Amino acid sequence: MTRINFKFLILPLVGFVASLNTFAVAKDTTAMMTTAHHNEVRKTDITFKEGKIIEVAFATLEGGKEAQLGRDYFPKIMPIAEKYGGKMLGSLTVTAIIQGEIQPQVIALFEWSSLEARDQLLADKEAQKLFPIRDDAMTFFRQAFYTTKKNVTVTFRQDKTYEFFNAWLSPDAKELLPKYFAESAQVKTKYGPPKFVASLDPYPNSPKADFILTPHMFGIVEWKNTQTYYGLSADPEFKKSVPLLDKSLTRFDMMHAKFNFPQ
Repeated sequence: MTRINFKFLILPLVGFVASLNTFAVAKDTTAMMTTAHHNEVRKTDITFKEGKIIEVAFATLEGGKEAQLGRDYFPKIMPIAEKYGGKMLGSLTVTAIIQGEIQPQVIALFEWSSLEARDQLLADKEAQKLFPIRDDAMTFFRQAFYTTKKNVTVTFRQDKTYEFFNAWLSPDAKELLPKYFAESAQVKTKYGPPKFVASLDPYPNSPKADFILTPHMFGIVEWKNTQTYYGLSADPEFKKSVPLLDKSLTRFDMMHAKFNFPQ
């Protein structure tokens, strides 16, 4: 298998290893009782901050390399990244690929003060010694960069599923997308409804590389579970609005994921 060149990869992703999030600074807030057995539902707040660069990374690891990263890479790279303002916000394990051109196993969220700060990490000699460990473990990687004009806080819940999407828009999107949302709003109430929890703006000066995605839209949607999504998709009333969505898009990558809470 041809290995991808990860020259510009900042931090590797171990999404399905929940201990990865012990490196994140998101605060685990814990605690609602939601079942008859009074099981605790864990929650954590992540804030996408105004003026920061938000990196969203999509990746897959080679089987058996998780321990290699956890032992030899993460404990050493994170202190170096922090010197340059790099901050891991959290990670999610992908549970379903709904549609699109990418099929990652993990999604990870990072914050940078600027792309220049990120470049300083890439040029750091101590960090460069660690990158081969990361590259050896990764079989797939894509990333995208976003900003926001105001702080956006998302509460990730253990009992919810999160849709992540990247959308490339057609020339008709400006007219048709509002119609799609209006026409589909009522039927969605039968299925949760799904909750749109974050929308970030594409960063206009993103680096150029084959593995860097440059969609027109990025969003996070909270669902009860993936089965709820498929229930909506099969609903005859919802299907009436789908052509409006299809005509608004030239490409749409959508996946469902569960937040990785520290063990």
